[in-house]
Amino acid sequence: MSAFAHKIVRSAAVAGLTLAVMGGMGVAQASTSAPSGEVSVQETCPGSGQIGYGRVCTTLSSGRLFHDKTQGSGPVNVRTWYEKSSGGTISAKLGFNYAGTTTWGSTFSQASGTTKSASWDRNWPSDCYSTIGMLSVTGQGTFQTPSGTC
Repeated sequence: MSAFAHKIVRSAAVAGLTLAVMGGMGVAQASTSAPSGEVSVQETCPGSGQIGYGRVCTTLSSGRLFHDKTQGSGPVNVRTWYEKSSGGTISAKLGFNYAGTTTWGSTFSQASGTTKSASWDRNWPSDCYSTIGMLSVTGQGTFQTPSGTC
């Protein structure tokens, strides 16, 4: 992706996050679409998992797990989302790990063909902290992305 396209994608994500930040701090949200400003254009995640500035993903057998962090003029917004592309309905929760501590969102049900997301605001001075996106699926285990850094 060119530097110009990267800036456009990041600007769209920041604009979408501004609305999410207004809704409260540290609230996990489940939705049926990708987070604002997100467009999935690839079939699989690259081997490194790195798909952009601070954005990472992992291809799982029934979908893709994404994680990123963005910072506008306020707190850092940490997001993890799962695009489920196949298989039966699951019961799961999304989270992130920072410095050995995992923060989890609420448990949700997810059917194939939907995206669920969770986000948290953190008062970090930078979005360059190393974090890992997490997905815990009841009866199947916990899955994670590579470390997302800047």
